[in-house]
Amino acid sequence: MRHPHPTAHPAAVHQLARQALADAREWVPFRRSVRVPHLLDLLLLMAATARTLSAVVRRRFPFSHETARQAVRANLPGLDPLTAALVRALHHALAFPRRDRRRRWTVAIDTHHVPYYGDRATPHIVGGQRKQGTQYFFAYATAVLIHRRRRYTVGLMPLTAATPPHAVVAALLDQVAAHGLRVGGVVLDGGFDSGETLLDLQRRAVSYTVPLRRKGRGTNRRNACFAWPSGTVGTVAWVTDRTRVAVSTAVLVWRRAGQPRARVYAFAGWGDATAVKEARRAWLGRRRYRERFGIETSYRQKNQGRAWTTSRRAEYRLLLEGLAHLLRQVWVRLSEQVARAGGLRPTAWAALPLWEVLEALADRLKARYRPTDATPLLPHPLGQKGRR
Repeated sequence: MRHPHPTAHPAAVHQLARQALADAREWVPFRRSVRVPHLLDLLLLMAATARTLSAVVRRRFPFSHETARQAVRANLPGLDPLTAALVRALHHALAFPRRDRRRRWTVAIDTHHVPYYGDRATPHIVGGQRKQGTQYFFAYATAVLIHRRRRYTVGLMPLTAATPPHAVVAALLDQVAAHGLRVGGVVLDGGFDSGETLLDLQRRAVSYTVPLRRKGRGTNRRNACFAWPSGTVGTVAWVTDRTRVAVSTAVLVWRRAGQPRARVYAFAGWGDATAVKEARRAWLGRRRYRERFGIETSYRQKNQGRAWTTSRRAEYRLLLEGLAHLLRQVWVRLSEQVARAGGLRPTAWAALPLWEVLEALADRLKARYRPTDATPLLPHPLGQKGRR
């Protein structure tokens, strides 16, 4: 007997995505050619098919690609208001009930770099390790809930070379709090291991796990813990470089089989100190860090719904990045609904692939906007040229 395969209804995908996008900000029509529903559908079709604005408009819409470009540009505010609008759209799509808003969530924060091959003087690009043929990128940071079936993106912001790590963490946590979600724990990549970041997390009284990197080549108070035996739990203290403020944190030294060197994890929280042994709290912190790798999976998934562009405008690129996260957000929500309807365990995923949701949305929009170019590929059927 063949078991039923859950599918995404095209109308539900379209309605959820467009409503979240429409409610995020005040969209305006452009002249008489581009109405707001057409503009939103254009953006969603670009994302669902991972194509450029020009390719979609030339094939599907009754206005020119230049008119569409101007319409999108007329609806692009500055980076800050656009960031706020995209975050509102993400939270609109997740639609948590009151019970979930009282829960304390664990959040993973990381950065994502989109390769850029244009002029190095382009504003808002950042340098980095060479990847995919370039050393220059448009960079973004996101905050994602660490939950097997509810890995929602709850924070998003563009990065510049002047943005310090602790400011990124603070901004994303403020975004989450502003939308009514409570954060109980934070797991970060090693790029956020500054003393200022740890001090801010301690002030917020949240649990955290951050792998520490060596500072300098010599032996100092921070680097000394890297020589401790694997499994050691202790306390490390040092002074920040710029502000000269004292920092102190518990650490776990751990070396996995096959690793050449031990890693040091700074942690706090993950259980009441009076009820949970320090070693147990350290183990819980490390386990939470391993769950952080789900955020890297979210980046690969997001790329399936990111429209292509060679534009130098940071605002336009941020819009496409936000759209990709929004479509992935819709998929997570639909997957959760399908899993609940099927009576799956809380840790089980529904068999609903992301590509199927994107395909359903694309089919819905293609049915609405028929091809405007009806020219056949061949003037005559094969072997029928000249026949009447």
